[in-house]
Amino acid sequence: MNRLKNKVCVITGAALGIGRAAATLMANEGASVVVADVNLEGAERVAADIQAAGGLAIALPVDALQDDSVKAMIDAAYAHYGRIDVLYNNVGFTDSGLDTTVTGMDWSYWETSLRLNLGSTVFATRCALPYMLESGGGSVINTASMAAVQGMTAPTAYASAKSGVIAFSRSVAVQYGAQGIRCNTIAPGLIMTTRAPNWPKPMLEVFRKHILVPRFGEPEDIGNLAVFLASDESGYVTGQLFQVDGGAGIVNPVTADLQALSRA
Repeated sequence: MNRLKNKVCVITGAALGIGRAAATLMANEGASVVVADVNLEGAERVAADIQAAGGLAIALPVDALQDDSVKAMIDAAYAHYGRIDVLYNNVGFTDSGLDTTVTGMDWSYWETSLRLNLGSTVFATRCALPYMLESGGGSVINTASMAAVQGMTAPTAYASAKSGVIAFSRSVAVQYGAQGIRCNTIAPGLIMTTRAPNWPKPMLEVFRKHILVPRFGEPEDIGNLAVFLASDESGYVTGQLFQVDGGAGIVNPVTADLQALSRA
């Protein structure tokens, strides 16, 4: 408890899944939380649940595709709390029907995906940094994906954007480290958010055979790492990429098949 006491934490994409878990966990650790999401009704429910549990939280609308909306959210967070200590850029999504292979993707979706998954992270950070510097520093936490560090058949735009997030995070760490700003990236693997449990069972089984631990990831697995990166406990950690994927990212791709062959 109180690992984040007196810190103001802004979390985007916080109405559901990983963002909701992170907002709740940060509030449980004493943070004053901004629950930001394009789904304002959902964000308000999360904030209300935090308040009912004795925590501090407000809900703010943000459309990550609109720079004016992102800036208004950051400014409103600062106006309400008087400081920003942590920015968790958690927004991320792609349309798997449009974002496919290089030649197969809907080209009109390319810029949309980059703006949502990379541009919003860059711009929100750009807006928040002056407020964080005013307070003497802070922690920026960005969300990438396993798709950013491993070649995949699809999605192309999403993977490209999230790879850009990793490079951007390192740039922030280098440029502002001496002024007390830390910036790190979390790359989740398969996490059982609201969408994942509805995947076809054969698809889940494909992931299962490559995960080294005996379960799928939960939103809290990411949220707990975000709490650590937001806290002073990670004060000597910056510019790092954390793959939270149950070990799937370190496995030689033939391992699962070799194990099955050995058992046979």
